[in-house]
Amino acid sequence: MEQKTKKAQVVLAAIDEASQNFKFLLLQTNQRRGSFWQNVTGKVEKEETFEEGGLREAIEETRLELESIVDLVDLGLEFKFNDQHGRKVQEKCFLIILDKTWPIKIDPKEHENFKWVSDEDISEGIVKYQSNLETLQKAKLILRHWGI
Repeated sequence: MEQKTKKAQVVLAAIDEASQNFKFLLLQTNQRRGSFWQNVTGKVEKEETFEEGGLREAIEETRLELESIVDLVDLGLEFKFNDQHGRKVQEKCFLIILDKTWPIKIDPKEHENFKWVSDEDISEGIVKYQSNLETLQKAKLILRHWGI
């Protein structure tokens, strides 16, 4: 049986202290990786669950402060695709809800910029991949449904 690469995609949603509304974090990949906007994404290690891998990637890619986490939600979304190297990928998606924004520290080996966007900004073209957009839209719907 062919081995699949496991990946996690994570939407980070934090309360913006100025507006008291949720903002969503997007990362821009560096030039070597294509300079496009995306959610936190990354490979899940063999010994990790998808959830554990997603949390680890969020910490590594943004220096997320654990004490700010309110909840980690499995969005119930899964994507299967072949990556740029032809490997089969299974990707599961999560939402991390945070009580505040924090000083983002991105790794220049992977990313060159970041931005916080409001739920009104989430539309076609804000991210490169359709799976990222679907994940953002699902996270936005869940937060609205919960009344937060």
